[in-house]
Amino acid sequence: MAVATLATRIQPPGSLRISADLAPGGAVVTLAGELDVATAPAVEATCLDMLDAYPSPQVVVDVAGLFFCDCAGLNALLHVHRAALARGGWVRLCRASPGLRKVLAITGLVSALRCYSTVADACADVARSASDQRERERS
Repeated sequence: MAVATLATRIQPPGSLRISADLAPGGAVVTLAGELDVATAPAVEATCLDMLDAYPSPQVVVDVAGLFFCDCAGLNALLHVHRAALARGGWVRLCRASPGLRKVLAITGLVSALRCYSTVADACADVARSASDQRERERS
């Protein structure tokens, strides 16, 4: 499936914009708006499609444009994380707001949904990739 088609095909209900692109270090999904029960299925579908579209199952989710994320949104990101691990890859967040970082810490998801300052930082963290591999071997 072509990335341009994917980016224009997914139009979730509610107020969330999703764009998807292939970058040198992995697939990048950019979110802007509200990630909630109405929009989480579209985010999950887009991320899973990107896991399949890229030669290695790696997705960076740029969440800088999110101004709201509820438990359904967190659950969708966690489901994509688990799917990536099962395929030998990873999902990483970048540019998360202090509020989202706090929610990830409070819920205990900070180790699973790791946050980075930039897309490049997320793709370049080789040490974390080795840690992800050990997590897959334990499960």
